[in-house]
Amino acid sequence: MTPGARDDRKGKGDSVRILLVLALLLAGASCAWPPPPGPAAGPAPPLVVAPNPLAWLFGPPHGRLTLSNFSYDSARVETVVTPFPDCAPRPGTATSDFALPLNGTRIIAPPPGADVCWRRALGAATAVGAPPSTPGWSEWSRAFTSSGHAIDERL
Repeated sequence: MTPGARDDRKGKGDSVRILLVLALLLAGASCAWPPPPGPAAGPAPPLVVAPNPLAWLFGPPHGRLTLSNFSYDSARVETVVTPFPDCAPRPGTATSDFALPLNGTRIIAPPPGADVCWRRALGAATAVGAPPSTPGWSEWSRAFTSSGHAIDERL
């Protein structure tokens, strides 16, 4: 080859590389374009979550309340397991009414995301199973078990 002559193979190789790079750039840019608008749809279908077989190992932490009576001969206790910010019994919340003897302990394990509210009957003549009246009860106490902590409380 003479010094002033040009190699045609080199020029063809550059154009092929340029076309290849251009094709790769267009393919990558097509991923960034928004999808075409679809037909108008109604509300989204409900999300279905399959149960996790390893939830016992990697699941959310479960809190629990250990309620102990070291002060009263017998105490009537009402509990409400609720995810709501107040302690009012509502449809769908678990409530219980039980007697806790002296030196007795009750463990309440709510589901994840729920707290336990409890209160004690103030009158000595209250029987288990009788409908509670607000004047005869202490104020609600709330154990924040939704955080996953184990909480020990005394009456």
